[in-house]
Amino acid sequence: MDGFYRRGDVWWARLAVPARLRQAAGRREFVQSCRTTDKQAGRVVAAALLAQWRRQLFELEGGRVDIEKLVGGGPALVAGGHLSLQRAVELLGFNLGDLLRAASAGRIGLHCRIPPGAAEGFLMPSQSLESVDAELGHAGGVVIPSPNGAPNDSIRAQMVGQVLPLVDSAIVAGQVLAGELGAVELVCMEAPGRPGWLYVPDVAPVVPVGSLEVLAVELEALRAAAVAVIPAERLTVKAVTASESLTLPSGGKWADKRFSEALDAYCASPDGLPKTLVSATEQRQRKAGMMLFPEFMGDLHLGEIDGDMLRAYRDGPLKTLPGKANHLPKAVKRATMKATVEALRVAHPEWPLMSADMQHERMQWLRRFFAWLVARGYMDADPSAGLVGETGVSKADAKAARRDAAAARKEAGDEDGRGPFSGEELRTIFSQPLFVTGNGAHLVGAERCGPHEFWLPLLGLFGGLRLKEASQLYLSDVRQVDGAWCLDVNEATADKSLKNEQSARLVPLHPALVAAGFLDYCDRLRREGFRRVFPELSCVASDARYSKDSGRRMSMMLEKLGMPRDGGRVFHSFRHNMNNALARVPAEVLGFADATLARVARYAIMGHDLPPGERDVNTASYLRGRTSEMAALVAAVQYEGLPTVARFDAGWGVEAIQDALGRKHGDRKGKEDMGEVLHLR
Repeated sequence: MDGFYRRGDVWWARLAVPARLRQAAGRREFVQSCRTTDKQAGRVVAAALLAQWRRQLFELEGGRVDIEKLVGGGPALVAGGHLSLQRAVELLGFNLGDLLRAASAGRIGLHCRIPPGAAEGFLMPSQSLESVDAELGHAGGVVIPSPNGAPNDSIRAQMVGQVLPLVDSAIVAGQVLAGELGAVELVCMEAPGRPGWLYVPDVAPVVPVGSLEVLAVELEALRAAAVAVIPAERLTVKAVTASESLTLPSGGKWADKRFSEALDAYCASPDGLPKTLVSATEQRQRKAGMMLFPEFMGDLHLGEIDGDMLRAYRDGPLKTLPGKANHLPKAVKRATMKATVEALRVAHPEWPLMSADMQHERMQWLRRFFAWLVARGYMDADPSAGLVGETGVSKADAKAARRDAAAARKEAGDEDGRGPFSGEELRTIFSQPLFVTGNGAHLVGAERCGPHEFWLPLLGLFGGLRLKEASQLYLSDVRQVDGAWCLDVNEATADKSLKNEQSARLVPLHPALVAAGFLDYCDRLRREGFRRVFPELSCVASDARYSKDSGRRMSMMLEKLGMPRDGGRVFHSFRHNMNNALARVPAEVLGFADATLARVARYAIMGHDLPPGERDVNTASYLRGRTSEMAALVAAVQYEGLPTVARFDAGWGVEAIQDALGRKHGDRKGKEDMGEVLHLR
């Protein structure tokens, strides 16, 4: 690599400035230490530095900056408020592309002044919106609903004249630059005074790029930074500022704080890592994983970290980390991960690397960390903003990885790639306040939850129900058969659907569900006039039916608990737990020792079809009856170490349902959905 060399034991980066640009750049060369003696790590740091320097020279090469305007600035920059991009071009001497590149790098944010035509809309919590499939190339995005499909917890609002931040300004700016767009259609913006909420106008405004606005204080910081690198002999105009001297941008209160110091604060702050990870063990593991960044890249000051540095980490050291790190041979484990990687490469070159999904998750950890720093005012800009939507994986590599993963799952007999929750994960899930108290009294402010968030995990764990099967249950589906209380999983009404023919079945109620008050709760719902077990869930026209909202809430719960969102731990994992637990129940529980018939009963409970080799007259006959024996099999299911679940507070449950129904819109307000939306298709 040109410009990468060693001085003593330390690696350095160097880039010569072309003679034609030396006056503008104010130097003959860029030189900086990589601050490491490790060649591989030094190469990564040098690549990031060289890319940064070349970008600066590229900007100087164009000669786009009007020095007089840049140094002069103007009163508008220190008066506060917002300025349009077009006005900023007139004041600063930059062209529009310069400002968009700054926005793409996360140095300035873009805003929109809401026009009258977009004044009416909804405020929506982003967590209530459906996530975009990561395979579509927009990881982290959400599906914006039409006004008629607004979530139940959305709020009607008027925003005319207000200036709202764009969601992911860096991505918008990058797309404008890439597509040479003259205007952008804004389907949503950040809601004022409500972190994590969006404003979704009924009619999305189409805004000329030059009319997008920027905070004046951010423009002043951008101007000051540009002036700071102009040679003194070229500064012939005195800047018009609020004071006689320029104030250089600080990068935030913690710009001079080391990464490791800031991470310590993040892990200790109640609104930092502990807010999303309950387990102290998981907090330590997460912190150790995040500390790999300074191990490989150096313990940098926060002000030194930018998007290129994060990309260098993502595309370099992160791709060398081993998979299954907990199972590494003791002989290769070293005091540092860097040394361990090298020892593993020599001793076990065949050892698999960390999956692309796990690499992406590690970068998400860093992104949440930087977002916290910005939210607390410790950093002025998020260096990871420009990485949103990037995977660091080519389409060909991603396709190959999916193909290999599918083949590996097939070989292991796990077609869906989703495994059961571990004992520790189950303890984490059922140690949440909702399961400890049986109600949502622990919630504060605008936080809400519904009865389905209590019952669905239990129905999955003790009944093996799929999310959709449980979400669409009617109260009439909870009935006694041969003296045993069962869940009748069926598609007897038009608003219900099943995966296949075998999915229609009777599932005996586990004693744990009865002890938690499930039957009493169903009786209370009948007395209140409801017809479905979860009347708070709305039906959608897609195949998800009643499980769209419940699926989103389950995913949010698992993410909040710190479980990787790599597809390995999902609601369906409860079903795997139940299947495995049934398989461990001895046949003697049924009053006989025929293991084949015990397996037949397990298949019937789970809604699975028997393998062809096990189908005969006897098994077919068995599948048409023996409810009492299946009930005995279900009752014998146990989970060691599972916390005791509190009895459900039926009164709170009814109040939560009424609140949810009251937050519906239009003709659906206050009403229990019975599949009406399906008749409108």
